[in-house]
Amino acid sequence: MASKPGKTAPRLLQDLSTYDPRYEERAGRNLLTSAPPEHNPDSKPVPAVPARNCRHRFLNKSEQCVLPRAGEEPDHTTVYKIASFCQSCHWHFDLIVDFRDDGSKNDPCRKSHPNYPLHHFLFRDEEEPEEQSVVGSQAKSRTFIFSCSASKCPVALRIRLTPPRFSDADVNTLTNRSLLRRRWEAAKQIAGDRADTSMARPVDAPDFLNTYLQDSLNPQKGKSRIPLMNRKFLKTFGKDCDSILKRLGFTSSVETEDDGSAVDVWYLPKPPPAGHPLEKIEPTERNVIEDARYELNAIILNFSEPERSGARHIPMYPPPSRNDMERALGCHDYEKAKGRMETRSTNHEEDHPYYAGLGAVGDFDDRLLLFAYQRQTAVDGERAPYYFECLQDLSVGRKSEYLQQEVAMLASQGSYNRREVTAAYRYFGIQIEHVAFIADDHIIGVFRSRLSDISPSMIEETRRQLRIIGNARNSDRIRQEASDAIETYEQALSWLDLDKDQPDDFVPTMFGIKTSDNPSSLETARKAVQIIAEHRNSRRLIDFLEKGSMAAADMDVAEAYALLAVEHRSAKLDLNVLEAQLRVMAESNPESAAKYQEAFEKVRRDQEDTHGKSNDYYGAPRKTYPLESWPVGLDNIGNTCYLNSVLQFLFTVKPLREMVLNCEDHLEELTPEALGSKRVGRTAISSEKVATAQRFVRELRKLFESMITASTTNIRPERELAILALTRSGTDNSTPVENNTPHSGLGNIGGLPISGPILPPNDEPNGATATQPEPPSRPPPVPPRPQASADTTFKRVESIAQQQDAAEILNNAFDLISCAIKGESTLRDGEQLDLIKRLFFSDVTNVRNTQGKFTPKSDLQDNILVSTKNRDRSLCAALDDEFGQTELEDGTQKFEYIGKASPFQIINVRRLQFEGGNVRKDESHLVLDKVLYLDRYLQETKSLSENELLQLRETQWAKQKELRLLDASRENLKKTEFEKVEMPDVLEETACFIDDLKKAQDEQLIDVAEDSVAIDDELAGKVKARADQLVKEIAEMDAEMAKLEQEIDSVFEGCMDHPYRLHAIFMHRGSAAGGHYWIYIYDFQNDLWRKYNDDYVDLMSEEEVFKREEKNPATSTGIIYVREDVVHEYTEAVHRNPQETSPPHTDVEMKDVTAETQPAVVNMDDMYKNLEVINGVEKE
Repeated sequence: MASKPGKTAPRLLQDLSTYDPRYEERAGRNLLTSAPPEHNPDSKPVPAVPARNCRHRFLNKSEQCVLPRAGEEPDHTTVYKIASFCQSCHWHFDLIVDFRDDGSKNDPCRKSHPNYPLHHFLFRDEEEPEEQSVVGSQAKSRTFIFSCSASKCPVALRIRLTPPRFSDADVNTLTNRSLLRRRWEAAKQIAGDRADTSMARPVDAPDFLNTYLQDSLNPQKGKSRIPLMNRKFLKTFGKDCDSILKRLGFTSSVETEDDGSAVDVWYLPKPPPAGHPLEKIEPTERNVIEDARYELNAIILNFSEPERSGARHIPMYPPPSRNDMERALGCHDYEKAKGRMETRSTNHEEDHPYYAGLGAVGDFDDRLLLFAYQRQTAVDGERAPYYFECLQDLSVGRKSEYLQQEVAMLASQGSYNRREVTAAYRYFGIQIEHVAFIADDHIIGVFRSRLSDISPSMIEETRRQLRIIGNARNSDRIRQEASDAIETYEQALSWLDLDKDQPDDFVPTMFGIKTSDNPSSLETARKAVQIIAEHRNSRRLIDFLEKGSMAAADMDVAEAYALLAVEHRSAKLDLNVLEAQLRVMAESNPESAAKYQEAFEKVRRDQEDTHGKSNDYYGAPRKTYPLESWPVGLDNIGNTCYLNSVLQFLFTVKPLREMVLNCEDHLEELTPEALGSKRVGRTAISSEKVATAQRFVRELRKLFESMITASTTNIRPERELAILALTRSGTDNSTPVENNTPHSGLGNIGGLPISGPILPPNDEPNGATATQPEPPSRPPPVPPRPQASADTTFKRVESIAQQQDAAEILNNAFDLISCAIKGESTLRDGEQLDLIKRLFFSDVTNVRNTQGKFTPKSDLQDNILVSTKNRDRSLCAALDDEFGQTELEDGTQKFEYIGKASPFQIINVRRLQFEGGNVRKDESHLVLDKVLYLDRYLQETKSLSENELLQLRETQWAKQKELRLLDASRENLKKTEFEKVEMPDVLEETACFIDDLKKAQDEQLIDVAEDSVAIDDELAGKVKARADQLVKEIAEMDAEMAKLEQEIDSVFEGCMDHPYRLHAIFMHRGSAAGGHYWIYIYDFQNDLWRKYNDDYVDLMSEEEVFKREEKNPATSTGIIYVREDVVHEYTEAVHRNPQETSPPHTDVEMKDVTAETQPAVVNMDDMYKNLEVINGVEKE
């Protein structure tokens, strides 16, 4: 259950005495059921109770009450009912206090209880009224349900508020002198000489009506009939009061007199006999008449003595209800502060707002005030800092030594007030306005990054500030991080920055990163690994702790390709040739033959999954394209296909590419003045982060320059660029200390050498020379840098980045570029405005509707996240779900719209689904439109205002609600207890099993016991028929849902003011565990599609791009649209200027040329034209 505050019984009664449903909307909240707004000492005080609210004077309605008796303690069968009405506003209030328990709750709160001296009530629910007001009041009855928050207390409280039986208009009809005179004039016209000679007095109608109702409650023969022509009745009620009489249960009829004349008569109501007050919860007809009499009594008593002289009415003086209410709720004799004998509920003087915040009242003694604080923090931990502030301030205001000691004790135990919480957030550079939108992970990340930059003396203070935030957010993760203790599996994973789905191989990697960053954390790191090893029962991790190394893990596909020297994983392979190569490698390295065979089997299976079961062909030769008019491909340097896709897209964004190529003009200055106000992602940016980001931009510039000038069809991105792009913000990716140990060969995987070209031998000195060498004519070449350390760094980063996808890499790139460059100005909340924000960030507004009150909140977003919901659907249908109206758990409704749309719209697709603790990929097809009209998602368009668009949305929401209901019904038909198996399949298999069982019995292949149940001959057929019926019903629902989605789409059929053109599609083939990425990009200048698949860029037809595959389908994970009016200005897929590179300079021995030594001219192309290219790129 969600955290929410409560109220002690005295506080609840005080709020009830000032709660006026008539003015609830104006007050902006329900004073009875909601918590008061938090008090701000620096703001102008606001009255807690609106001035117009009635200060109720409760009087008992004795016939409807079951009252507590003085000195009597309630037991497990006790139910009290205090039925009362307000003498001022005439509203009716029923309190039902139920002590009945279910066996586990048998210890009610009471004054003598050692821990719970008072009830502390939580609002649970509001019931829908079953009957409207009997008279014509615009208000309706309200019923609120509360329960005591004490775990053993059984008390449930039901408060029913019923509007007056006579509205203000009814009272005016009965008592207005001008209306009475009009009725008298009408009576004289109807009755003539029989009419009364004087008009009725204002008191007469309430007086007569009270008598009629009293007679109906005590029926006597001859008193149930009132002729309309009765002189007093005619002039007092006439025809004007018919509706009032009928609503009170009076009935009219036409009777025939003895002389044959017809007369109109009225009959008194016929209420049921009096019953027990608890017999029915809802008011009976008898209760309605009793209520009316109490109101009439109050109306009559409001007249002066002379005005009501001669009235038949005998005044009733009901006793006050307040004492009975307090006794029923166990708060009639609670301990009060000295000098305070009553609460301030009967006048307009109010307690300090901090009392209301604690759910208490001002006359509580100190111990009760502490009790109220303890109950509030127990049920509403999220607002504990505010409650502590209340107690802290009241202890000072009361000058209470007892409370001040308790406050000091609480502070020593980790309690904080709001001011300290605000200061803690600011300590970490987090603005308090952003707290509600920041996740715990972000705060922990800021804390960890802060630890690496501060002195040891500041560490404890930093942890203290984090503890304050953890307690304020009631976050166990943050509290655990602040304590630096590791006890559970989840804590161990969190400390090592791991997810539970990551295999054991990641653990040593993160262990090394953590301990290299902070050697003093070695023991903590070992404890984390120990906990993970024990939880997983992992022998490999235990070996790592004991021996410092871990047994080899199962080989993955990437390692298999690398081990067999296959450079291009995406290319089709001739498995016969690969198997022949395998035999050669095994013969040259017999001890590794099993490893090579394992690698071959993994590659074979991957090839069959990707290209089908065929090994009798060579991959079709790649088509070549002119260098000057075709983009270059990017080599996969180790599971970086997703990074290559992102880099290719960034290159096509013309303003971004030009800025990167000229980045030195745009880079931020690394000075405190320049960085003081710089905010990216609502976070202050350190100089270290800016320096890292600028390294990334400079590396990106080098790549872009190569993509423009390369004289080859593909180039190889630098590892430094990949490391910077793949490392999440906050992850250490600094270059480690170089290892100068000798390095030979191409390295190994799993202890096996990788085959490939042999490196040239090193030149060895052959002894001292006799002559002094001449000085060199040019500088010596730069010696090769050792690669072992760089390889290790890249492997670490690649391991970390395996859990990321293209969308995360793209977001990281945006973040790095924004951090690296100067801002143009600032947006709201101090956020930097720059090229990235202008191109990719839209202003999206989230609107929440809480009981008719609309609360908009705007935020900058660089992407929209949509879901296919496990079925084929259009992109517009998925977007409609994201922007459409949805209902949250607390009943609040929300929807979204785009206030200002960016030129580029990035739409990411949720493909990973979590089911039963496992992750699977949703392979549903998302139908894309070449042109997306954004009108329906905007705040307003060129032709439609905000209100006109809202009307269309409301039409759409109604249809979407119908669609959601249909989707839920469809899911119920398919759902089973078996994972990944749907109901039709279960029934189909059941039918087959029954059929087989029946055949086995018939053929006597199994023994049939005498008492066994015979199998119905038609059972298998019935089950099969039901399976077929379910398949048909689901298909019909699918068709109906598709039709509904078309209708939803047609709501905005004419809205075409804001077209966006499809520019790029990120694609993925594989499972949730891994796979391969590529990207389709549309060339607007040449009107064609290309497929960027790592090192190869190929022409694609539109049909190939948009087709739906049936088996092992490739799925879109990200879609990018660009505004139609800027497609040529903002995109350029081809930007090439190939330049031939001169061959490297080599030393040549200088000899004189003679006729004998001059070699013949050889045509190298002819000589080597049939030589196979190995592990290289063949130039054109």
